[in-house]
Amino acid sequence: MLPPAVSSQQSAVSSQREGGRPRAADRGLWTVDFLLALLLLGATGLTYAQDDVPVPPLRAGTFLTFHPVCVHFAIALTAFGLILDWLGSWRRHPPWQYAGRLSFLAGVVAIGPAVLSGWVEQELPRPASVFDAQMQGVLLYHEYLGYGLLGFFLALAVVRLRLPGRLPAAFVVLSALGLAGLLVQGYLGGEMVYRYGTGVRAVQVLSSRPAGGEQKKAPGEGMPGASDGTRE
Repeated sequence: MLPPAVSSQQSAVSSQREGGRPRAADRGLWTVDFLLALLLLGATGLTYAQDDVPVPPLRAGTFLTFHPVCVHFAIALTAFGLILDWLGSWRRHPPWQYAGRLSFLAGVVAIGPAVLSGWVEQELPRPASVFDAQMQGVLLYHEYLGYGLLGFFLALAVVRLRLPGRLPAAFVVLSALGLAGLLVQGYLGGEMVYRYGTGVRAVQVLSSRPAGGEQKKAPGEGMPGASDGTRE
């Protein structure tokens, strides 16, 4: 038993600590509110800055933005989960394997919405682009590789749920092949967007302009000798 004076001092100290916690929590909430306010103001400014940009009639707005969100989770979670699972099995570290398995399963779940949203985006009408003919070949590989990867990783996830302890070599090899295919799929998607401008508003706006429409000239364009790189 502690003397009354000591116990009263300890209770006073504990009450001061408990009284300080809400203040720290309030400061954290104020910081979060301030950051959210900055994000809101920034988004509003971007909206007003883009008011004069012509927007083509994209009728698939929800899925056009939903597909890029899903593919990031599908690739990142699946790749991180497999690598962590491999390392945990190699180093005999069960917590790593557990975390890797959860991440891998979450990535497989994300592959489903990624494939579905990509298929819906392809089927919905969209403005024509000057690169549509060149993009069709890449789109064909990207589409059917996505279907194959979805089925492959679903089967791999079922097998992983039934594997206790260390991973067999066959599972590591198969999962490595699936991961390589997933990276190739991401590369094909990047080719469609960054090379051919699939779903990019600027490319669709420029493609919808008349052939003789006036366009802004680059700095130095139209000067004597600018067309052939020489000046008189």
